[in-house]
Amino acid sequence: MYSYPLLDTFLGFLKINLHVINDPMKAKEIFSKSEAVGGHIEMYGWWHLLMEYRQKVKGRKWETMSRDHIGIIREHSRADPKGTKIGKLCRRRLMELAAKKQFEPKWIAKVDSQIPWLVEQLKKAGENGTKPIDTFSLTMPAALTVVLDFALDIDLSKHSDYRDRICKYANIALETVVKLDKYKLIFMNIPSCLRKMIPLKYWPDWVAYLQGLYDDILDLQDMHNENWSVGDEATSLLAILQTDHAQGKMEEWDVVNLIQQLCMTGADTTASVTSGIMINLARFPEVQEKLYRILEAQDFRADEFKDCPYLQAVIYEIYRYCPMIYRSLVHSITEKTEILGETFEKEELICFSITGANMNEKYFKVS
Repeated sequence: MYSYPLLDTFLGFLKINLHVINDPMKAKEIFSKSEAVGGHIEMYGWWHLLMEYRQKVKGRKWETMSRDHIGIIREHSRADPKGTKIGKLCRRRLMELAAKKQFEPKWIAKVDSQIPWLVEQLKKAGENGTKPIDTFSLTMPAALTVVLDFALDIDLSKHSDYRDRICKYANIALETVVKLDKYKLIFMNIPSCLRKMIPLKYWPDWVAYLQGLYDDILDLQDMHNENWSVGDEATSLLAILQTDHAQGKMEEWDVVNLIQQLCMTGADTTASVTSGIMINLARFPEVQEKLYRILEAQDFRADEFKDCPYLQAVIYEIYRYCPMIYRSLVHSITEKTEILGETFEKEELICFSITGANMNEKYFKVS
């Protein structure tokens, strides 16, 4: 683990230390031993800016917003048991739906439906293999279509205007939420009562731009509710969340923000890893050729990894060599704590370096 001051300004009055763990076993111990490392104070500010801006400009449904209703990102804190319960419920609802076996054929069919479109777009963009292409720009729309069908039960391939806009919004959103630049950190640390007096022209540009993502999500939510209402069978994530909201288990903007978070993280990670597989197979043609021959011999069928161990090995090695995300979300320390002999102060930041762990020679010997 290594540590450094991420922010140290105003003669030390505003200082944030970041601890980075690159040992997977140590990370597992630290993140599982204490709820004190479950905060997301460095990300709360990002959502607070979006929601405060929307309230200032009186965007759609601004009057029902509260800066703490941020879905799965809600802080896990002993000081806020209600918020912690809602945050955990959001996470549980997401995992429960994904794990339901009766919906598995539907998800597989949706993935399969994107393959012809993706192949066609790759051939078109690459002019049948004669020019390099940006694979992510094509895998992202395909991934988003699958993810939002799961979330909203809406086929975005029939609403490509929404799909293409949300792809752009999601890319900017993810870039700005994980970027640890000083301007953003300083702006987020300004007390809300003072920040509200700052003219909007001085606010970060992305805050205004990303209001469009909220607008599109609200539009799609209305589209979903044209064919569904509370009390009907809940076959989408949105339906489950809206049922919870109707029962008082979460707030309206917890629902909206969870769908937003799924757009940002569910589609991007899938698109990134798919793109990474394509890029690395192109970089290592001998691996691509061997994999092709093996799959060809079994009629390109591998319903499970055990059906083709070499395919599993290739994909897992690409996961290691080219991870879809280079680090975990940064967590904030909610109270002073000591774990494995390490002392962490309240409001310090901590994250797990996935790339660092994947290249750690203690676990992966480089020949």
